[in-house]
Amino acid sequence: MEAAGDDAAAAVRMRAAVKRLSFGTAEERAEAAGEVGRLARSDEGRKRLLPELGVVPPLVSMLADARGGGAGARMAAAGALLELARGAHRNKVHIVQAGLLKKLPLLMDDKDMSRSQELALLLLSISSLANTDFPLASSELLPFLVAVLSADDAPADTKLPCLGALHNLSAKLEHVRDVASSGAVRALLALSLDRKTSEAALSVLGDLAATAAGREEMEEDEAAPRALVEAMTWHDAPRCQEHAAYLAMVLAHGSRLQRRRMRRFGVVQALLEVSLLGSPLAQRRAAKILQWFKEEGQDRIRAHSGPRMEGASSASCDDGGEGAKDRRNAVDRIVKQSLDRNMKSILRRATASVDLTSVKLLVGSSSSKSLPCETLHP
Repeated sequence: MEAAGDDAAAAVRMRAAVKRLSFGTAEERAEAAGEVGRLARSDEGRKRLLPELGVVPPLVSMLADARGGGAGARMAAAGALLELARGAHRNKVHIVQAGLLKKLPLLMDDKDMSRSQELALLLLSISSLANTDFPLASSELLPFLVAVLSADDAPADTKLPCLGALHNLSAKLEHVRDVASSGAVRALLALSLDRKTSEAALSVLGDLAATAAGREEMEEDEAAPRALVEAMTWHDAPRCQEHAAYLAMVLAHGSRLQRRRMRRFGVVQALLEVSLLGSPLAQRRAAKILQWFKEEGQDRIRAHSGPRMEGASSASCDDGGEGAKDRRNAVDRIVKQSLDRNMKSILRRATASVDLTSVKLLVGSSSSKSLPCETLHP
């Protein structure tokens, strides 16, 4: 009897909330939005029933209605939609079909809404439709996400759900090109330098790097080497090191230009430290990249250390300038050979460290689940 009474009371509340959302004053609509959120949170059956009663279209309209009760009313509407969307695929579809994504351009310049965690969490929930058969229009969602991620005044609590939404989109091949060309790469590289957002940003970059479009965007951005080298120096953040080392592998593979850029930011020193102090997965990745740098250095040494022609030798004796140049080249060769021997020693130690680690630890590393295959060869 008590349960029946509760259901009857809830039914009355739902009908009243629907009526106030559609015909009430601005204050009544704000109160009704809060009531819808509480009803959806309290019972799964009510959560499924509320959209059928028509609450979604007026809630979506409230989001972009600056005159309809102010920021409080719009926040209440976002909170109600979030409660309706959580764990309910059909409700998410209702919300998209009611025009949520088409309202986003109106919200980009609204600091109250675009910086709110409730709206960011709602978009994270909606973005999960990318993993279903529902035709989610990523082109309508991406500009808002990139704008929030690029905003200096957006808090990390708002950016993290937006990064999660970007991850949902970039995990699907049909959306990756749109994500890569949206300007997201630059925002992600900047966020990778922030300890609060670095791991999530690097994870999304790892998704993008698995495709040609994503790699091209990263290769063209000169901020990429610096960001990756910086993340590899964080020995208290092993997941960041693992992601950064993987991305460094992708960029360094087959590209001397990228390797030169990384050298300028001290990548060799960072990789040596990771190969000795990083997690087993990061050690393996760092050792692979160091091997490429070592082989490239050997190629340069071989190219400059061949036997000199007799005519060139006699000319250098006659010309003091040429002789000085030859002596400098000889010194350079000695220095490079010394560095090469040191690197071989360190690589042997790093490889031994990795080999002694349990293979299960490498295979079972959770950070590798979202990363593509690493069987790269220079």
